[in-house]
This record gives sequence, C-alpha cells and structure tokens, in this order.
Amino acid sequence: MDLIETIKQMGVVGAGGAGFPTHVKLGNQVEIVIANGTECEPLLFNDKYILSEHGNDVIQGLKVVLQATSAKKGIIALKKKQTQIVERVKSFIADQENISLALLDDFYPAGDEQILVYMVTGRVIPQGQLPITVGCVVSNVETLRNIHFAMMGKPVTRRTLTCIGEVRDPSVVIAHIGMSIDDVISQCGGVLVENPVVIVGGPMMGYIEKDLNTPITKTMTGLIVLPEDHFLVRKKSMPMSWVVKQSKAACCQCTYCTELCPRYLLGHELYPHKIMRNINLGLDIPPEVIENALLCSECGLCEVFACPMDLSPRMVNHFIKVSLSEANYHPQLTLKKNQSRVSDLVNRKIPVSRVKERLRIRQYDRLEIKTGLETNPKRVEIPLKQHIGDVSIPVVQEGDLVEEGALIGEIPSGSLGARVHASISGRVTLVNNERVIIKG
Repeated sequence: MDLIETIKQMGVVGAGGAGFPTHVKLGNQVEIVIANGTECEPLLFNDKYILSEHGNDVIQGLKVVLQATSAKKGIIALKKKQTQIVERVKSFIADQENISLALLDDFYPAGDEQILVYMVTGRVIPQGQLPITVGCVVSNVETLRNIHFAMMGKPVTRRTLTCIGEVRDPSVVIAHIGMSIDDVISQCGGVLVENPVVIVGGPMMGYIEKDLNTPITKTMTGLIVLPEDHFLVRKKSMPMSWVVKQSKAACCQCTYCTELCPRYLLGHELYPHKIMRNINLGLDIPPEVIENALLCSECGLCEVFACPMDLSPRMVNHFIKVSLSEANYHPQLTLKKNQSRVSDLVNRKIPVSRVKERLRIRQYDRLEIKTGLETNPKRVEIPLKQHIGDVSIPVVQEGDLVEEGALIGEIPSGSLGARVHASISGRVTLVNNERVIIKG
C-alpha cells in the first residue's frame, strides 16, 4: 500500500481546524512542505505540547509528506519566542539536510496558511487559490503526527485540545473522538463559575457551543470556558440583525478594517469597508466587491483590533458567505497576485499580546497548564462528518462489537471525504446517517 493510500485508510484530516482530507492534499507534487507549529490563536497550547513532548513524531510525519509529494524541502514554522521548543526541534533535525526551521514573530494571524506561506517562502498565493499554486503544502503539526501514526497502522481516534478558562485544572487533553465536551471539562476538574459558556476553538475564530453533549471531533482545537457576561461571549452572541443596526448607526468608513486585513495586505481584492458601505447604505457597489467576501479568512482582526466603533465586518462577511452558499451561488474569483501591499503586511503585524488585551483573556493565559491529560470515556458519539466533503457511510450495525481503531464510516464512492474509526472498544448502540454511538 502506498503512502497516500495508507493516510486515506487511517482517516487523517487537517487537524488545524479546517478538516480537509489529508490524502487529497498530498496527492500533488510540490517543492516545499511547511509544518505549521505557530499556534495562531491565543490560549491554545496543543502545538507547543506536541512539539515539546512528541516532536520526533512530527519530524517523522514530515518526512513521509516530503516523500509523498516529492518535495525538496521541509520547513518547520515556529514562534521564535518559544525558545525551549525551538532548541528541542533543532536537536531533532540536526541530521536532516532537507528540513529547516523558520522562526516567526509573535503576531496574529501567523498560522493562517496564506500568511504563513508568504512569511516562510516570500511567495504570495493568488486570491482564491491554495498553497499548491505556489508549490507549497502546509500541514499542522498534529496532522503530521497523525500521519506518522498512520504509517504504523494507527487510525485517528484521539484529538489533542486545550481546555482552559474557568475550569479547575486547565489542561492540554488527549481526548477520545466522540466523547462529549462536558466529559472533557469534567476531566479538567469542572467549571468554576455559574452558567458557564463554552467557546469551541480559539478566542478569535471559535464559536459558542451551547450543547455540552456535543461530541469532540478531529478538528476541535480548544474548549474555552468563560462566564456568561464575559466580553467575548457577548461579542460572539450578537445576532446578525443587531450587527447590521450597529453598523448603520456607527460605521464611519474609516477604512481601518481594510487597512489591517491580512488578506487585503497580501494583495487580495477584499475591501471590508466597501462591503460595510453596501450593507449600511445600499450604494451601488460592483457585485464582485460583495462576492469577494469569500476571500475573508474570518480571522477577526477587523472586529477585535481594527474597528474604532467596535463593529464586526467579519460577521458581515460570514453572513454573505453563508448566503451565497445556501443560494448555491459560486462566483469565479479572478486570479490575481498583486504584491504592491505586501511590504505593509510586514509592517502591520499585530502582536498577540495586544490581541489578548482586546479580548480581555490575559488572566487565563497566566494559568498553569497541565499537559497530556489522558481520558477514558465509557461512551462516545462519533459524527460521520468531521471533515470537508461528504458524510461518511456507516459500515457497522447496532449490536456490533468493535475494537478501538475499527472502521465505522467509509468514504462514499467517488466523493471527497475521510474515513471514521471507533475511538473506544465496545458495543455499537446506535447507527444512523449522522453518527455512531459506542458504549464501552
């Protein structure tokens, strides 16, 4: 079995949050493979833990990707402030001629793959395109570790995530896929406030999850537990109707949202202030300006850092993207590579420390973090869609006994998708088109 087929069989997807099936991404020949260990979001410690404790696994996975893509060079991207991790990784690659380090400043969003490719290689990805356009592949360090496991015949059944905030024991947790959010929080000692709210992911790009029975998936990077009256909770809970009302009342067209937008600074034709102008005033804006909301990475800098009126171009862009998708409208974005603004990108890097202050989360970043907390759930509810593409097809029936690692969901024939495996040993108690429940 070849490398890419093995990765496909073991159900590896992008662990950075997007969930793109890795076997598809690696089915191309490139020049450079970038291992993303920059940990873009504040309050997340997954990449730091993996590189510190399991860095050699990452290196082995990177070597597999280099072989699969025929790449000549592997580059591990890290924050230069993580001096201990940098030295540790250097020791792992001392004898690797084609693997090197790229050390980045502590800015947001350093981990965005389009920003990362430019910062590491100097190559600008044209708008609407992927890193492969400029001969690169970007893989999160946990994805690379999962690739290493795949080569050993181990499918993806666990997820490294950070559980932090108003919890008794903030931890980097090795969670079984399918265990509930509530179970993970309980493993971390439970909550410290009444009426807690959980943000899934990071504080910038994460979303509020009200149902704590929601299962952990392959793409969940963090659980941030906050009081219900926290600034960040109120910001993320704001209904779209109120976002538009605020914008109509207060948007002064200062253009700061555009001037600090990382994608605009890469030369992409994304102008958040023009989109806001259309939403606010209904002016005759060319349709491509609105359609270019699809270029938005939803990093959130516009709403958290740029806008002096505390408005949310990010939410407006998200609403437009969802609306276009629901209408099954897929405009063709013009292939452009305008590098005239890239020098401004280098000069407008927003320090993560400033982002933490704006989010009012610095007190949680000072907490002592436990690492490598193992879990032992008695029940898992495993979604059959944890990836970009089609829902996997269940291949087990109610009453079946399965071992951890057994295949429970197969990729539909001819479709983009990823396999799904049992994360504990036990009996299958429910199977439908959306999930498989296993009790240990």
